[in-house]
Amino acid sequence: MIPGLSGSLLSHDALLEWLTTRSKPAGRSLESARARLSSALAPGWREMGPAHGARAVFDRIAVPLAGALGLRLTLSGGDQPGVLLAVIEAAGARRAALIVTAWGRDPGEVWRQAVHQGIARDARWCLCLNGLVLRIVDARRTYTRRFAELDLHTAVADSLAFDAVWSLLHAEAFAATGGPGLDHAVAVSEQHRSAVRTSLQHGVYEALTQLMKAFSNAGRRRSRRLEQAPDDVFDESLTVVYRVLFLLFAEARGLVPKWHPTFRDSYTIESLRQAVELRPCPRGVWESLQAIARLAHKGCRAGALRVPPFNGRLFSPALAPLAETGRLDDAAVRDALLALTTRAGRHGRERISYADLGVEQLGGVYERILDFTPVVGGAIPLVRGGRRKASGSFYTPRSLTEYVVRRTLAPLVHASAPEQILALRILDPAMGSGAFLVAACRYLAGAYESAMVREGIVTASDLSPEDRAGFRRMIAQRCLFGVDLNPMAVQLGRLSLWLATLSGDRPLTFLDHHLRSGNSLAGASLTDIARRPAGGRSGCRRADALPLFEFEDVDGALASAVGPRLGIATGPGDTLEQVREKERMLAALGDRRAPLSQWRSVADLWCAGWFQDRRNARTAGSLFSVLADELLGRGAVLPSRTSAPLLDEARATAARERFFHWTLEFPEVFYAPDGRPLDLPGFDAVIGNPPWEMLRGDSGSERERRSAAATSARLTFFTRQSGAYKLQGEGHANLFQLFVERALSLVRREGRLGLVLPSGFATDQGCAALRRHVLDRTHIDACVSVENKDALFPIHRSLRFLLLCATAGASTPALPYRAGVRVADTLDRMPELGADDEAVAIPRALLERVSGPPVAIPEVRSEKDLALVSRVAFGYPSLGDPSGWGVRFGRELNATDDKPHFVATASGAPGAAGWCVVLEGKHIQPFTVDLDTARFAVPLKVAARLLDEGRTFGRARLAYRDVSSASNRVTLIAAIVPAGVVTTHTLFCLKDPLPVEAQQFLCGVFNSFVANYLVRLRVTTHVSVAIIDRLPVPRPASDSPAFTDLARLAAALACDPADLDSAASLQAAAGRLYGLTPAEFQHVLDTFPLVDAGFRRHCLSRL
Repeated sequence: MIPGLSGSLLSHDALLEWLTTRSKPAGRSLESARARLSSALAPGWREMGPAHGARAVFDRIAVPLAGALGLRLTLSGGDQPGVLLAVIEAAGARRAALIVTAWGRDPGEVWRQAVHQGIARDARWCLCLNGLVLRIVDARRTYTRRFAELDLHTAVADSLAFDAVWSLLHAEAFAATGGPGLDHAVAVSEQHRSAVRTSLQHGVYEALTQLMKAFSNAGRRRSRRLEQAPDDVFDESLTVVYRVLFLLFAEARGLVPKWHPTFRDSYTIESLRQAVELRPCPRGVWESLQAIARLAHKGCRAGALRVPPFNGRLFSPALAPLAETGRLDDAAVRDALLALTTRAGRHGRERISYADLGVEQLGGVYERILDFTPVVGGAIPLVRGGRRKASGSFYTPRSLTEYVVRRTLAPLVHASAPEQILALRILDPAMGSGAFLVAACRYLAGAYESAMVREGIVTASDLSPEDRAGFRRMIAQRCLFGVDLNPMAVQLGRLSLWLATLSGDRPLTFLDHHLRSGNSLAGASLTDIARRPAGGRSGCRRADALPLFEFEDVDGALASAVGPRLGIATGPGDTLEQVREKERMLAALGDRRAPLSQWRSVADLWCAGWFQDRRNARTAGSLFSVLADELLGRGAVLPSRTSAPLLDEARATAARERFFHWTLEFPEVFYAPDGRPLDLPGFDAVIGNPPWEMLRGDSGSERERRSAAATSARLTFFTRQSGAYKLQGEGHANLFQLFVERALSLVRREGRLGLVLPSGFATDQGCAALRRHVLDRTHIDACVSVENKDALFPIHRSLRFLLLCATAGASTPALPYRAGVRVADTLDRMPELGADDEAVAIPRALLERVSGPPVAIPEVRSEKDLALVSRVAFGYPSLGDPSGWGVRFGRELNATDDKPHFVATASGAPGAAGWCVVLEGKHIQPFTVDLDTARFAVPLKVAARLLDEGRTFGRARLAYRDVSSASNRVTLIAAIVPAGVVTTHTLFCLKDPLPVEAQQFLCGVFNSFVANYLVRLRVTTHVSVAIIDRLPVPRPASDSPAFTDLARLAAALACDPADLDSAASLQAAAGRLYGLTPAEFQHVLDTFPLVDAGFRRHCLSRL
């Protein structure tokens, strides 16, 4: 630890390592500087006190401090009451802002002034000085409220502390060529936290493994005939891990009474560290953990010691009976604790500083846990499975969650009154470990505080850290809603919010009414129930809304739940008894006999038909009305022997699929206290990073694949046939598409959407209907394309993804699109309100022109791109347009489906009479075809049976590669394949007959940089037929120079592709064909960095 340094901006461990590797003055010189600073500040410290104002602190402390650090201070004017404003200069340039307060004033009181000062001076850093401490505030990332605070007395007394001050704030550090020292220190701190998160992931796996073995062994000792179920052992082990993590975070933040020696030395995880680190089998470590958990659950009062009870499920003995009563092996528990409290370092194990970690890091824990599945028996109780890939779940970094949250929520809180902010309802329908909800909690609590100050209810100086924690508690229990299919995620999300809202003298925030486990995608509303269920009538999607039975008593059922749920959310939860009362109220609402629970059973019955065997579904569907009446207590028409099996199966199906009926689970969001619909039903905002995974079940073990495939098939049938989803394309649905449509149905009119989506949302044909609906029915104010080349997101570096923010109920006439974002700092600088000056406004008309009805979004990176694409798109017909070329491309054979007909080239005489060589995408290069490396052939008779000879192998035809990428050297690769060969699905071939000269012309266009530039605007990993169909291609007269020159040059390059003069001439001819100016052609060429720069200059010279 670095003495005198506090705050969450900098990591102690990372800063220590950075200080040891950073060049600085020799030791004697640094000691002399420390002595000079001590001498300069000592008179002021001796003579000043609370009566001294900001001017005295500036003159007696700030000026000598700046002088010792080689900085220059200039008073900037515009002083505000109680503070003095200045600019910090180094090496002749402004480096930071300074705000000086009266002696000893809490720097937190002037946080807003510090931020405004930094922004006004266009400085990232603002320093707050009160004579005793120097607080460093990041004025760019204001929403995080992170800071680093340096105690000046410690800085002059301790050499390590002074080293930190010197390395961060000296003039040379501010003016360093590689960037300010502060910037570097923050960067290495973030890198360190990321590395610790990875280490913690491995530690959690090791801890779970050790605990599962220990629980299994303990169970066998208690009952030799009873083998513990793997899932039960896993759940108990995971509960212990969660308890330890929660306590480590809480202890590191001073949220438990570590000041009391009895508590500190006997009832903290920290107190176990020394024994765990020094002894291989410390006696009593498991019993100590049990005692800590019991105290956390019950709390205690003993003299001056007051330990508030941690209510909730985490420490409840009833929900972890094995952990409560079992006797685990101390050596195994020691290994588990060691895995959670230390990590591998350069010189052995080193302690993990939980003070350095944000609660968002728990998302990495969740991601790691999803990688594994508990198994029966064996030396390793956890095996790698496909649950994470199957669920499409990945940890979302804090930089992404914070940008999406503030951009989404800012319009809702801007100029809002405090009570309006508390009335907001924010949902993450795929909450995972709660990263978005934690970010929303912080953001809304800050907005609530600002509103209170703005309206004069409080002043910033009135508020204590406990007050701010209270704001977060109110926001969490009133405003935040989360759902996830995985109960483990919900528990971890609850834990994350507990840590974000924990106050040392209050019970845990009650969250069970708003954080729920269930399938966000499978459920029914009252409107759905009014339609016929599965099996009720043949046909596809049901759109009829004819009531099948009476709904007259539903208002009363809703009213019986809305009022109590509002009371749970808004009622106080500052004492254990108040929290227990909320638990009782929620339990009563969930009782099977409760009025709204009966309607949930009806909704379960309606949904179950789509997930059951078709025969049973038809039976239940035809009897739905009478079965529903029985569930509602209106009397049983069917004999019990008929109805009971049907209802039991529906209940079992509902439990297996975890149906979640949004309007019945959160009725207060959609209905008034009298049970009638709200004027603006729905959530005020829906945020999150929904899963990205196809519904097909092709990952994991064979057992997991079968289970996932069955689950996917059931959900696919429901989404396509039930009428609940109307915007899904053909083929395999992706989970994110379903979540986007679900979010659209849940957000209120004029509510906000903020989602992290794969780039396929912008480009894929399967998203066309959904994309068009979003553009038609929401006003998108931010669409940010993020490249992952710098591993901003823990997925493959080649992938791109989108950050989409929009307002429901309007349309998008022009899409504000910002491409090429790669680093978190860029997100930090982007505005949360208003237009982004770096975004390009792509008119809706251009989207329609470029891609047609699918309205795919091109990767337009600049105004130059926009101008060029607009001129070309509106200036020339698309390739498939009958007014232009009017040609189509398509596939011939499929390398998988038709492979039984393929013969290896060594088995016969491919290429000779009676054979057709099989060409794949890799066999063509620009202008040329490589027949010699073809591996297969098919008999001519078979080819004639499979294909239309006249349109395929009976003639030469232009073909292009399907698989490609915008980051390749070139993307669109085409050549004319000769007659007598067939192609597989990795090539698209011309389907319309064209003269050879016309095909040569098109081959030249396809291989041009201009066409490649246009294709790259839309391509991801495939150059689809839809992209080529919409490619603008001029059609000059066949006897014009524009036509004949391109055709001639393409033919020449087919014979000699190494002819660089012809290649450059062709590229220039294509530029002239499209009417490009030299500046426009230069811009196109600059987008091909992998092409030799000399060749690009050669092409430009030929224009």
